[in-house]
Amino acid sequence: MKRSTFHRLVMAFFGLYALAVTWPVVTLFKDPLPLIFGFPLPLAWSIAWILLGFVVLVILNWFEERR
Repeated sequence: MKRSTFHRLVMAFFGLYALAVTWPVVTLFKDPLPLIFGFPLPLAWSIAWILLGFVVLVILNWFEERR
């Protein structure tokens, strides 16, 4: 994959990330039930996005070191 294409995908992911954890979208997950691994749904939603962001940054780091 070309470097510029990969960077665009990463930027698009983090744009989606910003949208997913801010006001209009996160209100879709405001109900405290169901519990996911003991966490209420809004907290689990935020944790999932943080972990996804970490994974994308690790892949980006690996991709950059490879070049």
